[in-house]
Amino acid sequence: AGQSNSNSDTCAEFRVKYVGAIEKLKCNESKSLEGPLDLINYIDVAQQDGKLPFVPGEEEFIMGVSKYGIKVSTSDQYDVLHRHALYLIVRMVCYDDGLGAGKSLLALKTTDAASEECSLWVYQCNSLEQAQAICKVLSTAFDSVLMSEKS
Repeated sequence: AGQSNSNSDTCAEFRVKYVGAIEKLKCNESKSLEGPLDLINYIDVAQQDGKLPFVPGEEEFIMGVSKYGIKVSTSDQYDVLHRHALYLIVRMVCYDDGLGAGKSLLALKTTDAASEECSLWVYQCNSLEQAQAICKVLSTAFDSVLMSEKS
């Protein structure tokens, strides 16, 4: 756990599974998705409507969190599935998926540079502890970026 690698850009890596995304929501439509609960309810309804699966695929991905944002790559780190730049992440929430297996979901709301469209990205974590750890590392990344901009 306590290895000091020369690549200080990546704060932490987590193994997650990818549930799905709802992309290109008009931001004025997604204005209602401000609070964590709104996000959770929206995902819930999307799953019931079949727009998002309840259960992710089998494949595990590596989620690397750094001061630049999030990079999700295949477990051999050969292919990058998603990149979420830190400054485009507007909201993150982690919560129990409610299916009783102790898994948790991590939802990210991102926007594009023009702020006209938003997307929701849903990942499954092994546990609530893991989901909370990801949120914590992300918060720390936000804080460090904000601090460095002030100085």
